[in-house]
Amino acid sequence: MTNPTKYPQPPVELAGAVEAYLYDCEPDSNCGVCTALARELDEARAAKDWSRAYDAAAEVRNHPRHDTKPTDADCVKAGTRS
Repeated sequence: MTNPTKYPQPPVELAGAVEAYLYDCEPDSNCGVCTALARELDEARAAKDWSRAYDAAAEVRNHPRHDTKPTDADCVKAGTRS
């Protein structure tokens, strides 16, 4: 007869893989919005507020790229053109 474990095992550590996937982003240093979001991300990570950190990183990733000219579809979506 075996002796099954009746308690949870220690947690599995993913060695930063998940953290990199969730929180890595590349803000544009010439953009005020990107700079503010990067600062918010740094503050949230320092406070270990992971939900707020993810939200800030996602906003940086989803912020329009600055090295390309916006298309008409981007302007319509942003409400700057009808």
